[in-house]
Amino acid sequence: MAVVKAKITARGVLVPRSLLPAWGDVQEVEIEQRAGAIIIRPPARRSDPLHTRIVREMKAAGLVEELGWPAPPGVSAEARACLAKKLGQGQPLSELVIADREDRA
Repeated sequence: MAVVKAKITARGVLVPRSLLPAWGDVQEVEIEQRAGAIIIRPPARRSDPLHTRIVREMKAAGLVEELGWPAPPGVSAEARACLAKKLGQGQPLSELVIADREDRA
């Protein structure tokens, strides 16, 4: 582990750029404060090996399937407002459910 002098400013902790190429394409870092030291490192891998293994085995067993459909298109705020106005007419859904359940009670 390299020991360097970091500068603490109002914008955050500044470290020399010479440290970053060894970490690869890093957009964020973890900072841990210990007694007498501040440790700055690339973020820990968020992928849990057990989770990865379970998903891989479920895919192999045919229980999990990758669906290759495209993401839905974005909807503008104006279009959402128009839909809210159209779909917001009438009674609230909760009142409809309560009325429906009263018939069965």
